[in-house]
Amino acid sequence: MTKEEHKMRMLRWERIARVKRLLRLMPRKATLHRYPVLRWFGKAARTRSYLWSFRVKTVIPAIYVGCVLALLPLYGIQLPLAVAFAFLLKANLPVLASLQFITNPVSAVPAYFTAYQVGRAILSPFGFESPSLNMQEMRLLTDNLLAGNWGYNLSYVGAVWLLTALGGFVLGIFLGTIGSLTYRLAAYEVIVFNEKLRKLQTSIRANQKSGNAKEPSSPITNDK
Repeated sequence: MTKEEHKMRMLRWERIARVKRLLRLMPRKATLHRYPVLRWFGKAARTRSYLWSFRVKTVIPAIYVGCVLALLPLYGIQLPLAVAFAFLLKANLPVLASLQFITNPVSAVPAYFTAYQVGRAILSPFGFESPSLNMQEMRLLTDNLLAGNWGYNLSYVGAVWLLTALGGFVLGIFLGTIGSLTYRLAAYEVIVFNEKLRKLQTSIRANQKSGNAKEPSSPITNDK
């Protein structure tokens, strides 16, 4: 094995190790039972190979849908929806489900607040009067909801939810575009790298065969 081939092989194994470390953070066939929602669909999911394929055609829709779902104000039902879309679109389930953790108990409020502001910015040029959202109004809204005064806040909650959904959709498409382009570039780079390694190995084998063919055969002497 030449130094160049050894270097490329080591680089390939390092990449495989990084991918394996990343996959440990995602739902897998062997770990579906650990997830409260995903385990309900474990039996059906394990028999569908496309849910576990990391080809571009299965990962790209998972990235787009996963980013949009994560930023829509649907906290609490994102995982069931992610599974449904994975089956419907034949998309990669680990990627789609993992992206839902973008909005977790720590990040959900700032993520939705950002989405709301984006929604307001999109509609404001069209003269749409959107309700402002600050800490005082959020506290008033929470107090009324806890007091059971739902009708008083219904229009306000509806407007906030729609604006947040609009902003979440736009942000999700934006993040999905970045993620999909990154994945396409990474997939292309892997193809180029593997092709280069294959050509190098073919060239080495050809040189070895050529060298063996040129070696003179050792003379055989017969003792009489």
